[in-house]
Amino acid sequence: MTQAATSAARLLARSTEILAALLLIAVTILNLTQVGGRYLFATGFSWTEEVMRYMMIWLMMLGSVACIFRVEHMGIEALETLVPAHRVALVKSALYSVAAIFCVVILVYGWPLAMRNAAQVAPASRIPMIIPYLALPVGAALMLVQIALSWLSGFEPEGDQTGGGDVGTPASDRERGVQ
Repeated sequence: MTQAATSAARLLARSTEILAALLLIAVTILNLTQVGGRYLFATGFSWTEEVMRYMMIWLMMLGSVACIFRVEHMGIEALETLVPAHRVALVKSALYSVAAIFCVVILVYGWPLAMRNAAQVAPASRIPMIIPYLALPVGAALMLVQIALSWLSGFEPEGDQTGGGDVGTPASDRERGVQ
């Protein structure tokens, strides 16, 4: 069960990282297009700033899923260092519980908000407003899944294979008494 949860958590984190990276590349290209258009051709594209803003919302929500898997939220590590090693799992459980409650609130209020704005379109880009509004409930739901998988896998998957460094190092060092 723990191995399956770790594999599922890793897959979810990797998928959201790839999507977030693609969004970041697209935002960068749009930003360069906007700047180039304004300064090289004396004309700006009215829709690029709006699209970049909506992409950044999605990027942040998807990136948060990967941060949960990698245990890279700043507050978690800061609070972990304040407690003895045998209490770290309890602190993480409490912090993840608070995060889960926050995600439930975002999901409960974000979904109806997205549905109410389904018929609306963005003024400059003409994007249906349901797309940026859905970032909140979709991101919150993915974070809830990642939190649940983190609980099941013991919070820190050993030997992270996703290329982001050694996820388990801080707690492992603390448990061995290394500072």
